[in-house]
Amino acid sequence: MPRPAGGASAPDSRAAVQCALNPRSVAVLGASDDLMKWGGSILALLRKFGFGGAVHPVNPRADAVQGIKAWPSVQAIGQPVDVAVIALPQERTEAAFEDCAAAGVKVILMVTSQFAESGAEGAALQDKLLAIARRAGMRIIGPNCMGYFNSHADMNLLNSQALMRNASLIKGEVALISQSGALAGAMLARAYDLGVGFSICVSLGNQADLEVCDFLDYAIDDARSKVIALYVEGVRDGARFIDLLGRARAVGKAVLIVKAGRTELGQKAVQSHTASLAGEFRAFESQVRHAGAVLVDDFLELIAQAAAWTRLPAPSGPRVAVLSGSGGGGAVASDLVGEAGLQAATLGATTVHKLLPLMPEAAAHLPFDLGAVPGPMRSTPQWLRQVLDTMLADPGVGAGLFLMTTMPEMAATAATVVDVNRENPKPVAFVNAASSAGAEAGAKLKAEGLVNFASVKEALGYLRNRLAWEHHENEAPAPDAKAQAAIEKIAGEFSPGLVSEFDAKRLLAAAGIPVTRGELARSEDQAVQAAASIGWPVVMKLVSAQISHKSDVGGVVLNVGDADAVRQHFRALQQAAQRVPGASFDGCLVQQQARADVEVLIGTNWDAQFGAMLMIGIGGTLVELLKDTALLPASAGPCAIRRAIQALRLFPLLDGYRGKPRVNLDALVDAAQRFGQLAVQLGARLPECEANPVMIAGDSLVVADARAVWLPGAPSMS
Repeated sequence: MPRPAGGASAPDSRAAVQCALNPRSVAVLGASDDLMKWGGSILALLRKFGFGGAVHPVNPRADAVQGIKAWPSVQAIGQPVDVAVIALPQERTEAAFEDCAAAGVKVILMVTSQFAESGAEGAALQDKLLAIARRAGMRIIGPNCMGYFNSHADMNLLNSQALMRNASLIKGEVALISQSGALAGAMLARAYDLGVGFSICVSLGNQADLEVCDFLDYAIDDARSKVIALYVEGVRDGARFIDLLGRARAVGKAVLIVKAGRTELGQKAVQSHTASLAGEFRAFESQVRHAGAVLVDDFLELIAQAAAWTRLPAPSGPRVAVLSGSGGGGAVASDLVGEAGLQAATLGATTVHKLLPLMPEAAAHLPFDLGAVPGPMRSTPQWLRQVLDTMLADPGVGAGLFLMTTMPEMAATAATVVDVNRENPKPVAFVNAASSAGAEAGAKLKAEGLVNFASVKEALGYLRNRLAWEHHENEAPAPDAKAQAAIEKIAGEFSPGLVSEFDAKRLLAAAGIPVTRGELARSEDQAVQAAASIGWPVVMKLVSAQISHKSDVGGVVLNVGDADAVRQHFRALQQAAQRVPGASFDGCLVQQQARADVEVLIGTNWDAQFGAMLMIGIGGTLVELLKDTALLPASAGPCAIRRAIQALRLFPLLDGYRGKPRVNLDALVDAAQRFGQLAVQLGARLPECEANPVMIAGDSLVVADARAVWLPGAPSMS
């Protein structure tokens, strides 16, 4: 949300986050002996886990709370307070902020709700409190949040039922930053079941002040945080967020993200929950993937994957060896491997030969079914270990997936998989499909720190995402200085609003993108002269500043073959413009007629959060119906653009489908990259630019139609 006008500038966010997560003293406003109240449970949990700093309950109606001397106000404490927790009704928060400001509190943790998430009145009060904080140099976490903890400092201010059962804060290597406190609690519970701890866990709520980026910045620098897990509803500063993801990638820290608000319904839920602007999910998705972060669909899966990231080695390749106690389970898992975008591995002849002393030849293949091996052959204590080591050593195997069904010796099997993962450079993801019957095996995994995946899909999601992260490429192409100068010169001639096709093509041509030859004609005679100069047949198109989609009003004529036809169609285009209320007839564009084996769309738009975006897809008049497009940051390089094109559903149309010639993919990638660089250069001044169709026939590529919108005074992304 915007900063209040006239307030003092915010103190350094890094110092504030450092102070919040490593406080020397904490005051709890609203402290109570009643553990059913927020002030009671937060105080109890802070003390439960052995916080070594000073703890000051604040309650004007009590001399002591939970056996500790209580104070009537923060000012009365008379000692420095790093963090003040405000667990008071909304109507008492303003007085509490003034008290904290007078006492020199550095950070306020505000768990109280009913602020910006509740409507205009709550938002106004939130702004008022933020102004008080700014004036005093205080920073705020929340409101409408459940708090946070730093396990390595034994400091807990997170009010979650998930922590009530824990004897201690499990110290871990996953930093969890969540905009939802309740979901943070659910993720804590899943982590507890997996035997996984967090380095820090932060619930942010409305992000009135300190926000996701501030804590992400801290986690990137935190030596104890090896992996970062985010639950995000809205991002305030898109550019900063993406920059931080890139910095995390550069220092070797994976950032795993669950993003709410991916659909229209989800966006409405997000707005009512934390008053966040969810933004366009496709733009968010393309930007974070390009920056090297990992998107996960489900918040519980987020925790399993983040935990596995700290405990399992990375796959060496996409081929997965499926191992199971059931032939049917192996078959189902093998199907799911392919659906996850991975490949079911097969064993080479050398590996099969090495397995023959351990099992019949019929069993020495993948998917491997333990039940197909006679009992006497499995009786050797190290038998399963030898089998797994031999299969994983096959150069055609990049990872293993062990699906444990109800079977004999489940706990011993789990222990063997633990040992294999501890000593093998390739991971074996373990899935317990035995439910409560496999509880002993699950307990073994938890004790040894190996993630017990809840399903085959969850395990494969980890293997797929880890492999993609390990092989991520993000090249930054150098801009064309000569083209940039030409672009600025032409764009400087544009008037605000819709740019004509003729001018839009001039802009694209300046960027080095091939366009059809064309001339603007304002009379029948000029149209005839232009057609004769270009060569027959020609295409004639209506030009009107008020008409964007010309074909919808009969404004495009193909195969015009002689001068009489030119005159006839010129008059028809004039009449078409007259039928559109408020539209002017600005002439017609006469252009060469291009041939295409396939039509492609290339376009850009300016996203308020993330800047210039590049879209590529199968084009033509059916583009809205097909919806087969890829979205990328406009700064994407050729490798990323090529991958995006090859991932289109209808990419076979570009790749020689049914005997058609393959398109020149290098030329298409180059045109798309130049389009993106154009959008990056012009920024918010070019909110929209589209070429559709881009006509491709073998090695030939040319833009046949284009449109753009020009806003010369538009501000850049802040």
